[in-house]
Formats: sequence, structure tokens, C-alpha cells
Amino acid sequence: MEELNGENLNLLEDIAREVYSVVHPLLGTPEAGRIVGAGFGGDETRVIDEVAEQAIIQCLKRNRQSCIFIGEESGVQKIGDEPQFYLISDAVDGSTNAARGIGFISSSLAISPTDCLEDVEAAVVMNLVNGGLYEAKRGKGAWYNGTAIKPSQTSVLEEGVIGIDVSRAPEKVENIISLMKIVKSVRSLGSAALEICYVASGILDAYVDLRSKLRTLDFAAGMLIVKEAGGVFLQPNGRDFNVSLTQVNRFSVIAAANKKLYKAIINLFKP
Repeated sequence: MEELNGENLNLLEDIAREVYSVVHPLLGTPEAGRIVGAGFGGDETRVIDEVAEQAIIQCLKRNRQSCIFIGEESGVQKIGDEPQFYLISDAVDGSTNAARGIGFISSSLAISPTDCLEDVEAAVVMNLVNGGLYEAKRGKGAWYNGTAIKPSQTSVLEEGVIGIDVSRAPEKVENIISLMKIVKSVRSLGSAALEICYVASGILDAYVDLRSKLRTLDFAAGMLIVKEAGGVFLQPNGRDFNVSLTQVNRFSVIAAANKKLYKAIINLFKP
């Protein structure tokens, strides 16, 4: 496939705005949370998920974009005759929040020239409540609504405000208690992509998910954004994410403002 260019970031921005236009009116409504099936990875598909993903697919077709699309609901599909890139998306990250009227929901989109997560070159995460747009381009930096962002300078856990997700994984709570005891404050907001972007922009100092439940499509965009902002995004064992986009893989992840904070976090989990 061809090397990506700046037009791909514009494409992602256009798609994100399309998703916002169809999703925003549904937020907090009974219809938004109605279950209509099961998605690519086996999770429940809600009306809001289906509407958002179809908006992405239709936007690609309308703009005559040919790609390999990886979506949470419909899985892997070829769009057009001559795919030029891979597009991976979690159309609505925070479906439960959306259905309950909790104002923390995002749409996550990323483009890669190959089937490898580490090769993602352009990414956007849109806040579906207020339309705020996080974006990044490999080697060029990361921005929020057009302004360059960077992580916080916090490097001591005792001063950290940390996002932690232990939902639907009670067996993992014990592993995370030591971190919860030492940090200044803990948040659990319900949209991994947006929480990772909060690390990129310095709102959170780190985001920790040790459940081995996050899929590549949950964090593909956020990963590039936090790394381009100057932060760290790795597995708890220190490994990167040299994995396929088109396969359903699940991971534990840590996004941190800097290496010192990342090391302080993982040191708590060592035997």
C-alpha cells in the first residue's frame, strides 16, 4: 500500500465529524442503549454503536476511499476495489456512558499503511459530547482542537492523578490496590481512548488497565496520540504493540506522562 499523506488526517477528521452528527442526538436516550446484536469481538452491539459504525462506512464509500476497514461491530471488511490503507475504529468508545447519559464518550479512528499496529501514522479521537478533537500524525506531534499538547511533568506517584479501569474484572482489583493506595487521586471514566488522550494532554498523569481486555481498536488511535505528545504507551511487561490490526488481540496497557512515572507504576506490580 502507498505511503500515507496529510490528506489521511483530514479524512479522519471528516469521518469523526460525521460520527458526531449521528451520535450526539442519541446520547442519553433509551434507544441508544438498545441491544441489536454482537460485535466483531463478541461484545454486545447497541443501536448507538451500529449507527456510528455505519456512518463511518458510508462516509468512506461516499468519498470513494478504498481501504481495509476494521470495526468493532462489523469486523474486517474490504471497502472499494484497491485498498490504499487500513482504517481501524472504535466508533463509540463508552457505549454504556452514552446509553446512561454519562458525558464521557469518544470515537476513535486510526490509519496505517500496513496491517501492523505500530505502523499507525494518523489518528483522531473525538469527544462525542462536546466535539473536541484530539489528533496526531507520526513524526509531526499531537494536538487538541489545533493546539499542540504534551503530557504533565508529574513523575512521582504520590502526586499523580491516575485513570484506572477494573470494571468487569474483580480478580484484578487486588493487583491494583497498591497503586490506588499511593497515588493522589484515582479516576475511572469509561472511555479508554479518551482517557489515554487525557494523559497526552496532561489532564491525567497516567492510565492503567491490567484486565487484558482492551482490543487494538480500543487504543490504536490513543496510542499514537500519547506517543506523539511525548508520553509513554507500553504493556506492563515493557513490550510495545507490534501486532496485527486485523486480528482480535486483547491487552493490558499503561499510558504514562513519562518513563519515570511508567517505571514507578510497573515496579509496584513486580513480585
